[in-house]
Amino acid sequence: MAHVIGLDIGNYSAKAVLLKERAGKYILVNFAVSDLAEEPIETLEPAQRNSIIQGVIKQLVVSAGLKSKDVAISLSGDQIIVRYIKLPYMTKEELKGVIRFEAEQYIPFSMEQVVLDFCILGEISEEGQKKIEVLLVAIKEEIVNQYIQLLQGAGLNIGLIDTDSMALHNALECNYDRKEGETSAIINIGGKFTNLNIVEDGITRFSRDIPIGGINLTRDISKEFNLGFAEAEKLKLEQGSIIIESENVVLTRIPSKEDKSVRIYSSISTTMGKLVMEIRRAFDFYESSGKKKSITKAYMCGGTAKLQNIEKFISERLNLPVEILNPFNKIEIENLADFDEKVKQFGVVLPVAVGLALRNIK
Repeated sequence: MAHVIGLDIGNYSAKAVLLKERAGKYILVNFAVSDLAEEPIETLEPAQRNSIIQGVIKQLVVSAGLKSKDVAISLSGDQIIVRYIKLPYMTKEELKGVIRFEAEQYIPFSMEQVVLDFCILGEISEEGQKKIEVLLVAIKEEIVNQYIQLLQGAGLNIGLIDTDSMALHNALECNYDRKEGETSAIINIGGKFTNLNIVEDGITRFSRDIPIGGINLTRDISKEFNLGFAEAEKLKLEQGSIIIESENVVLTRIPSKEDKSVRIYSSISTTMGKLVMEIRRAFDFYESSGKKKSITKAYMCGGTAKLQNIEKFISERLNLPVEILNPFNKIEIENLADFDEKVKQFGVVLPVAVGLALRNIK
């Protein structure tokens, strides 16, 4: 089966990963990460944005020596509509025949405008009736065409389009043993969105894209220090940290000019509080809908997961264990010496690209 490049195009950077399979094991061929621009690319004109992305992707593929021309990409946020629905029991073949009709009530666009796909998550019994739980995904056709043109301009073909949430699920399932009865969350704090996934018994039962991410934190720092975006981003990466309440570091004094980390935390604490509140609300909604199990563990990833102490902060606020998701936990790295530093530096931003690279191998 053809191996695809998992290509994650974010607001800050592009990530490309190529894997291969040997004797049932996944092996890392190579990966590359490259910044796109000093400002978030969403702020640029479409033609300028596309030109930057194409240039960076071409360079990524060449620098990592990735021979494949087929890529898997993923979308999130307002580019894609994801719905979890229940329908009367039917087979996959029967569902194929009626899915467009069933989807009409859940999709706020004309069915002629969208590309639609679905996945049957499982069977349930409700009030004595046998039903199926279905994941419904819709993307506007014009968005699909924009991505096809964008990547053709970089000399690549789209093998498939996924959602960030499903790619994250793949990365988790491939790298961590499933514990029976465990319900875990994946929290991927990207530039513009935080992708939240709730995985119960190996199935994603809930996903939500929260419109808060690293860009919001950088803008907070930019205001506090009166800096341009690029300088504020640099300061966040170099000196940003979360001050943990349980360590008895309380903000009771006026920070000195030298004490930048305290000022950084002070400037981002409101946004961090909002993000955790949105995650908590999503958890509460999930746990209160039907016979859903409580979330027992969370995995974190994304560029903002590099912020010092962030997993401790989220663990404390959500009152559950949180660990950084390692996208190569069970993926073999043949030349570990060559990759070791790179994996330490970039591993936290790679789960989506890894999850995409797994797709066509399966």
